[in-house]
Amino acid sequence: MESNIKGLVAAGHEMASELKAECGAVDMRSVAKLISDLATQLEVQLVRANALAAENALARKAVQAFCDVVGDSTEVICEEIGRDGVLVILEAMKATGNMPATDAFLSEIRAEARNEGINYTASRLAAAFNHGFINKSLREVFDVTRMILSAKEELANEPHPIDGLSGEYAEKSLEEWAEQLRKGGNQ
Repeated sequence: MESNIKGLVAAGHEMASELKAECGAVDMRSVAKLISDLATQLEVQLVRANALAAENALARKAVQAFCDVVGDSTEVICEEIGRDGVLVILEAMKATGNMPATDAFLSEIRAEARNEGINYTASRLAAAFNHGFINKSLREVFDVTRMILSAKEELANEPHPIDGLSGEYAEKSLEEWAEQLRKGGNQ
């Protein structure tokens, strides 16, 4: 895999040099194929990175659980392997908690997912209005749709969901509205 990527990188640089030097003397079919191959390899690497990040997150949880058990059972473990052995284990486990590349990658994935959810929500609202399912003024729907989309900027640097993003408020509101509808309310 790595040699294939390195080959694509080398071919890309070579093709770019040729394009700069002779603009037009390059076979456009080979350029198109190269671009397609590069895109395919990027997709493969993205899938691989996502899988590794997911596995890494699970491994970190397992390490944390182990650390918690070791921390809670230090005296018993000390009797078996000695105090120095426990300290070695705890230091090794503590070091696994410092994974900035994993943290950055997972933050990026969360941000992308959050943005996709925000876009989906705004699109659903717009579609519902455009198809006559929302009986509000254009101004109101415009303002609410813009407010939903503005959440992307507001949340860009939020590592964890802030109030309103967990879905609990919306779910509770749905329960309350369903109860009102069962009781005959139509507003």
